[in-house]
Amino acid sequence: MEQKHLTPAAVRLTQTFLGDPTRRFYATELMDAAHVGSGSLYPALARMEKSGWIVSEDEDEGVETPPKRGRPARRYYRMTGKGVRAAHLALVELSESVRPPASSPGWLSHPTPEGA
Repeated sequence: MEQKHLTPAAVRLTQTFLGDPTRRFYATELMDAAHVGSGSLYPALARMEKSGWIVSEDEDEGVETPPKRGRPARRYYRMTGKGVRAAHLALVELSESVRPPASSPGWLSHPTPEGA
């Protein structure tokens, strides 16, 4: 997955994963933490998994079966080592691509309207 393919949802998901690269997240946790809806979440996760940034695994059912939990088994997602490195690089490249050039006037150089 390259920086040019990072959608806003993928950027937020990447930042969420990078907050703790060893953590496993299930979909609802990711939607809440990254502030993305399911319509953006699942396509972004699929692209990230295809690129090797993340892996997914089903919840270990262990002794408790889904009916005893009162819900279906969850699918968990976590970053890979390759994903951590690639995600950091992609976010740096994205940041540099949207940064204004050093020669452009900064926002501080503009007069501020009175009362603002």
